[in-house]
Amino acid sequence: MRTPLFSLPHTMSTREDQPHMTTVFVTGANGYIGQAVCTRFQIADHSVVGLVRGSGAAKALSARGITPLVGSLDDAHTLAEAARAADLVVDTASADHADSTRALLDALAGTGKTYIRTSGTGVYTDLAHGELNERIFTEETEHSPAEVVATRWATDQMVREAADRGIRTIVLRPSMIYGDGASEQLPLLIRQAISSGRSLYVGRGDNRWGNVYLADLAEAYLLAAEKAVAGSVYNLAAGEARMGDIARAVAQGLLGVEEAESCEPHVAYAAFGRRWVDVALSSNSRVDSGKARVELGWHPQGPDLLDDLVSGSYRRLWAHKADPHDHVVSASRD
Repeated sequence: MRTPLFSLPHTMSTREDQPHMTTVFVTGANGYIGQAVCTRFQIADHSVVGLVRGSGAAKALSARGITPLVGSLDDAHTLAEAARAADLVVDTASADHADSTRALLDALAGTGKTYIRTSGTGVYTDLAHGELNERIFTEETEHSPAEVVATRWATDQMVREAADRGIRTIVLRPSMIYGDGASEQLPLLIRQAISSGRSLYVGRGDNRWGNVYLADLAEAYLLAAEKAVAGSVYNLAAGEARMGDIARAVAQGLLGVEEAESCEPHVAYAAFGRRWVDVALSSNSRVDSGKARVELGWHPQGPDLLDDLVSGSYRRLWAHKADPHDHVVSASRD
């Protein structure tokens, strides 16, 4: 058994026909997802090369035993060279930079190497303004995405179709990620609550999002690298929660008050920004992750999201009303 990230007791097996990958190229290596992914592959005895944008981030990677590569998603030549030199590419930097995705796929075409794209279950957003939608999506559910996420959905499809170009492509769609007092989404709620003294949700707050603990997500990347077939896609959620309940947990854990407050969409737009409200805060994104459990042997074991907000890492790290993760480069995955 490998020692898993953050000491979660996962048990894994590797397919005998899966070639051992020695070098992993990770984009967004100093981001919230990227750091966890890099660590998980290091623990599994892989050499990791990480793309970062500056010298400070490069030094931080070097200190963790990761080979830094300074560059950006706009540098197609750098991306192509790094991809060709690696055995596996894990793209965590952005779900919405189609040009860099295309450059990486072009570099890998015909090599048989593995490319893992990080998308998100935000592709299922329904613009519900706080109302519950009973629909739960599997990877095979017919879906016409909302315009705000249409490009992301199209990029997912492009990656899957690239399996016909001699690339072992895999698309992972994490739901709301949490853990370590951070997130792609939760800090927006927390910062607004701390600064205003009010934890907000839209409308009735009955809309629901799936969620996944950071260490469980990192485990899914490793399992996908070991077991997934070319052209596959996986929704990743361990549970789900009402956004009203999430806002209430923020109020209790960070503000010390019992209840959150409902607001109209225009109030939320002013507080958080229209795109984030429409795609995440007021929408539903409900998924079935049975495929990952069956095909990859993924068994998430992290703490409950609401418990972590009220009495876990978020309460510990945000107790002094500051952002403990200002140094972490975030990439929007909602």
